[in-house]
Amino acid sequence: MAQGQRKFQARRPGKSKAGTAAAERSRAPKKGGRIIAPKKARVVQQQKVKKDLEVAIRKKIEHEVTMKASSSLPKKLALLKGMPDKKKGASS
Repeated sequence: MAQGQRKFQARRPGKSKAGTAAAERSRAPKKGGRIIAPKKARVVQQQKVKKDLEVAIRKKIEHEVTMKASSSLPKKLALLKGMPDKKKGASS
């Protein structure tokens, strides 16, 4: 036989009306992207610096190529800028 008193009253598993609705909603996958917090802030900072350097180097190379091409051609070089992407549903 068990010694001592019971610390809490045993409950029978029952369904509650409010609990089932919350369980139904939580079972479905959530929409949208997942944001995962970085474990190491230093790595995030290094990635940001690396990306900034890549962008700067790419711009510099593009500028040098256009200058070289425009100087070697007899006709003036005209560059076309890309159209910025418009948001869906936005009318102009």
